[in-house]
Amino acid sequence: MKARYRNTTLLVRSFDVSINPFVGRLIGLCGVLLWLLLVTSTTAAQGTNESSTVNISASSSIEIIKLRWKREVRLPRNFDPSVIPTGGTFNDPSTRVSSSTSTSAASDATRTAAARSSADSAGGTFPATPSRLPVFYVYSMKIKNVGSKAIEGIAWDYIFIDPNLNSEIGRHQFLTYSKILTSKTATLRGDLRTPPISVIGTPTSGSSQHSRYIERGVVQCVLYEDESVWKNPSAKPGICEFLKSKSPVKQKRQSQ
Repeated sequence: MKARYRNTTLLVRSFDVSINPFVGRLIGLCGVLLWLLLVTSTTAAQGTNESSTVNISASSSIEIIKLRWKREVRLPRNFDPSVIPTGGTFNDPSTRVSSSTSTSAASDATRTAAARSSADSAGGTFPATPSRLPVFYVYSMKIKNVGSKAIEGIAWDYIFIDPNLNSEIGRHQFLTYSKILTSKTATLRGDLRTPPISVIGTPTSGSSQHSRYIERGVVQCVLYEDESVWKNPSAKPGICEFLKSKSPVKQKRQSQ
């Protein structure tokens, strides 16, 4: 019995000795494969995260070419000096009243007054020149679509920055709807009664009022033809939804 136990023990030990090196190598190989798998997964995850970050913070596929603003003084819409209401009747200068006659002068004056009354009642009176004309500020930004999709609308800001204080001193927000194809340029324009900044200091001699400030255009949201949007990471929440809701194309579809 003891001999059998001894033989069994020797057999088991010899089996362990023969199997352990193989198992060790197998475990080591599995460990290497597992390590490589973990490294590959981590690298792929990092690559995915970096790609997502680039997509989120990437540019809007819009190249800003030029910024410009100007001040315009405009006539009222109902003021048209080329239209003079005469009622189809023009007064002949030869029918003017002369002080050298008596009877003929009275009759001529009567005819002239009647003609003027008829003209005024038929065509109204000529609009008086307004004493104060309205002032508008026109802000424009020339852009180019360098992306792969056509653009339907853009939410953009025209910003003025004080270089000395390094702070924003004026911001004007606009929504512009215009179809801009790939590789095409367009000029976005917004008219406001608001000046660039609230307070403009006295300019130095020989310089314009707005040459001392930094002008910057910022694209907040882009609405594409396929109804997808790009949003500036620093834009306010809801800007893209607001841009889509005001789209003339969408409003036309809803009215049909």
